[in-house]
Amino acid sequence: MKAYITAPFTEKSVIKGKGHVYGEIKEQSFKNFLDVIETVLREFGFSTFLPHRDIHQWGGVYIEPEDVMKKVFDAIKECDLFVTCPEYSKGPNVELGMAIALKKKSIIIQNENEKLSLVHAGLKGLAPTTIVRFRDIMDMKNKL
Repeated sequence: MKAYITAPFTEKSVIKGKGHVYGEIKEQSFKNFLDVIETVLREFGFSTFLPHRDIHQWGGVYIEPEDVMKKVFDAIKECDLFVTCPEYSKGPNVELGMAIALKKKSIIIQNENEKLSLVHAGLKGLAPTTIVRFRDIMDMKNKL
């Protein structure tokens, strides 16, 4: 079983050069947050794919956006479970749309202080979708 894990990338990255759409993610607390999600999924027997790390090594390697999206789409097609913490970012929501269109079982992880989106709330009418709302990282870990 394979789980695809995504969250904001561009918003969390520091852009290095002119003409680059995204940069490198250096914020360790964000990496730790994603690591907690991955650890829980591995405990349930999933192998994981985290595009932030597995495609462009936290932005350490620049890959053209078109190539990134081809790899992302292929990985989503291959996954059994799609997990996202989209916050207010565009990218994870586009990926979520791909997963829903492919009828992938999906989990949306959202801080309970964020307003729940009408679209997110309605996705379970299209594909198996669960929304996990959390207070802090330990609460999220327990609810997953």
